[in-house]
Amino acid sequence: MAPGKGSVGSWAGIEEGESRIMRRRNGNGTQQLQDVTEKFRRGEIKLIRIMEEEGLITERERTGLAERVDRAVTQKRSSEVLATAHTIHNRLIRTLQTAKTVGQKTGPPTELDVLSEMSRLIQADIGRDRLFEQILDLIASGIPFENGTIFTLNRTTGQLAPAGVRGAQVDLIGGVHFDMGFGFSSWVAKQKKPILLNDLHSSQRDGRPDIGSFLSVPMVVQGELIGVLNLSHPANAAFNEDHLRLLTLVASQAAAILQRVLMYEEVARLAVTDDLTGLHNRRHFHDRLADEIRRCQRYGCCFSVLYLDIDNFKVINDTWGHALGDRILADLGKVMVRWGRSSDLVARIGGEEFAALLPMTDAAQAIRAADRLRAMVADHSFPRRKRLTVSLGIASFPGDGQTAEDLLKKADAALYVAKKLGRNRTVASGVAA
Repeated sequence: MAPGKGSVGSWAGIEEGESRIMRRRNGNGTQQLQDVTEKFRRGEIKLIRIMEEEGLITERERTGLAERVDRAVTQKRSSEVLATAHTIHNRLIRTLQTAKTVGQKTGPPTELDVLSEMSRLIQADIGRDRLFEQILDLIASGIPFENGTIFTLNRTTGQLAPAGVRGAQVDLIGGVHFDMGFGFSSWVAKQKKPILLNDLHSSQRDGRPDIGSFLSVPMVVQGELIGVLNLSHPANAAFNEDHLRLLTLVASQAAAILQRVLMYEEVARLAVTDDLTGLHNRRHFHDRLADEIRRCQRYGCCFSVLYLDIDNFKVINDTWGHALGDRILADLGKVMVRWGRSSDLVARIGGEEFAALLPMTDAAQAIRAADRLRAMVADHSFPRRKRLTVSLGIASFPGDGQTAEDLLKKADAALYVAKKLGRNRTVASGVAA
């Protein structure tokens, strides 16, 4: 790395220089983001088609909305994708609210009421916990229950976990394990079929609720299991077929909402994540650095920026191939996650270059942290029993610069010095090597 390489005079220069790095980096591609976006496209097109079939929009309106979805996906910008989803859902809400106000009434919610309320929840700017609370509120307005639990499927582990609870957490045969976890809800998830049990005599002696009636309905959308909804009541015959039908409708709509929430979260996560290592990406690192500068200018605090480069990594790629190089880069990302504090931000800048933002850390503290990371890397056995060393450059705010451009330039220059001095060492800007 030459002194001028990566040392630029403007944010535009930083973006241009690092985009060149990203083009030649190991682990090219954003397949995860493409998959999530395509899944979104299919879901929105299906919703538009249903709206037309139900007479909620005209054929011309359907064509316009579908074209907007395709255009948003083609632009490959998460902001456009989300904005398009809001347009479609706002249209659905207005249509359903108009239908609902034609004849105001009291009493248990109808299917139209459920659809209208669920469409409103799609647009509500609330967290996931609040979303589950409002879904249980809607169920309580039409089904008498004492205890309700919403289980969601963890896509990583393939197991169900409670996500929303009203009263006490409820399930049956909790000691029995099925494919997706313990309890009857796991069996319902596996079968993807609802169950109504109205003549139970389950008297719990360990603090769990008595169960005389039990309803369990899977939350499924487009064939994909999202979770399970469980309700219970201590009395027998507390639920009927109408309750089962209403809960099934709520579950299907809740599944669609939660699937969108999960996709939005996944799109947002992938937009700031490096595909190969799972660390934050270059753009997110720049955004957080700008935020940290503003924070420290306001409150008079310090922080440090750390640049890391794998020594002689080109030899590994040239000798063993990029497949092994990718595995080593991913493994190094895990080492850096173990090394960093919860307040630190670790990112892959491109190729074999990584960076870390260390809040409330002065130059001396940053040197100690960097040396600890360097030792962890040297002691780690990478794939194919490869041993690596790394060189690190450090710049600290406010001593080494007041702007992101200055700090990154100083950290990069310090990294270059570490390389020139023989590699496998730490150099801090303004500190004698």
